[in-house]
Order: sequence, then structure tokens, then C-alpha cells
Amino acid sequence: MPETPVTICFDLDGTLVNTAPDLLAALDHTLKANGHQPSIHAEILPIIGQGAKAMLRRALKIDTRSNQHGSVPAPDTEIDRLWQSLIEHYTIHIADQSRPYPGVEAALSRLSSANYRLAVCTNKPMFLTSPLLEALGLNGFFHAIRGADSYPFKKPDPRHLIETVRSAGGHENKAVLIGDSATDVATGRAATIPVIGVPFGYTETPMQSLAPDALISHFDELTDKLICEIL
Repeated sequence: MPETPVTICFDLDGTLVNTAPDLLAALDHTLKANGHQPSIHAEILPIIGQGAKAMLRRALKIDTRSNQHGSVPAPDTEIDRLWQSLIEHYTIHIADQSRPYPGVEAALSRLSSANYRLAVCTNKPMFLTSPLLEALGLNGFFHAIRGADSYPFKKPDPRHLIETVRSAGGHENKAVLIGDSATDVATGRAATIPVIGVPFGYTETPMQSLAPDALISHFDELTDKLICEIL
């Protein structure tokens, strides 16, 4: 019976692709068009992985403080309206400035040639995930691409990761997750799947403090030796 291949699952935003420039541009476009101050990027950057609504909520709290109108959160109806505007702009400009992190394409090619099963496990919805990967020419590397709306659950629910691994033709006993945030580490822990952290993504808690099973600062460091050590 053939041996089950090792599956490597990647988070998307902040792990494979630096999506911050286009997300922040869409956020600021939406804020300006609706009479708000531009966002303070340093305040928004750590929560990009939490989604556009989280970005809007934080930006509007900052905006209200800067205008001395208090810090009462915007109502959900207003967030929903602004979210729709942000997504419309972002969809059109999804890969204007977003680029894979250094070494990503070479690593994916190298791992594919070594017969690893590759997958994307992201909380970005599929209607944004697929166009982004296609625009950057990365979609062909993956045996499975699963987003926030692929299942009735998402990270940090371990089922999101486990089902992604299985969809890629792998097994959770021979899988690794690569991510940039506390959500990724928590997902891996819950699924009992080792996590390789990257320190250059979007996180409020530094990846080093989250104690992943391994840490890489460049995708050149994603080697067979490292993967074997943590499995």
C-alpha cells in the first residue's frame, strides 16, 4: 500500500502573500469616500488576518478618538455597509500591490517536485482567495484551496485544517501547517498538527511568543530536514 504523502497547509494573508498594501488601500478608499479619516496603518496591520470588518471597526474607533467624539463602536449596520464598499474596491484591486513573500514561489515549486501535497487553509472567503491566487499565478501549486466559507467552520476550529488536509489527499497524522498568527498556532494545536510560524505576517502577538513547533524567517528555510524534524 502506498505511503501517505506529507501535506503542507499554508495560511494565505501574511504567510504566503503580503496582502496588506491592497487591503489598506481599500480600507482607506472606503473611509475617505464615507467622510472618515484615513486609517492609522500601524494600528490596523496586526489585525488584517481577522478580516475586513475587524479592520473597519478598529479604524472607526481610532477615527472617533482622533475627532474627540468618543470611542463608541460603529453599529453593525454601518459596518456591513462599509464592508460592502470595501470589498467592491478590494475585489477590483486585489493584486495591484500584493505579492508573494520572498522565496514563496521557489519553495512551492521545490516542495511540489518533492511530492508533498500542498494546500491553502485560510479564513479569507473563497470569492477573494481564488482570484488572488490566480492573479499571482500560485493556484496551480495546490491540491486543495479552502477558505472561510468552504465549510460551516473555520480556523481556529481544527476541523477546517483537518478537512483541508484530507481534501488535498493527505492525512492529518502526516501534515504541517504554516502560518503567521495566534489563530494558526491554536488551530494546529487543536488538530495536533505541527505548526511552522513565520514572523513577518499580521499578528498582535509576535510569532516567537506563540511558541510554534518551528520558526522560519524566509521560505528558503522550509526544507525536508525541518519538516521531518517536527513530524
